[in-house]
Amino acid sequence: MAEPVKEAEVNKADAELSSAEAMLEMILMKEDEIKQRIQRAENEGQRLVEEAKLDAAHKKRDAIAEDVGGDLREKEMARAQAEADKVTAEIAAQADEIRIKGRERFNDAIGVVIEGVLPPLE
Repeated sequence: MAEPVKEAEVNKADAELSSAEAMLEMILMKEDEIKQRIQRAENEGQRLVEEAKLDAAHKKRDAIAEDVGGDLREKEMARAQAEADKVTAEIAAQADEIRIKGRERFNDAIGVVIEGVLPPLE
């Protein structure tokens, strides 16, 4: 009689371990997804910054070529730089927000895994 009880306990422990492993795998997949989203956001931000820099360079070259006054050139450069800084800040904020959400969900997921693996305290 003692043997079937032990076997049932082993099967239950194996099932809990399997469930925890599946949960951990899901967590790791979600973490990879979040990392990819962050990377895409950073790439998009970098692309926008580079685009703004090119636009500023074109405007600067046009201003110099047309011999436009220094004030106008400086205003355009300041505006372009401000736009580039704004885009960079927005992308950084989005990346930080995604990282924070990922960390929050990661901790919750770890708690679920731990609860699934460890027996409840009574």
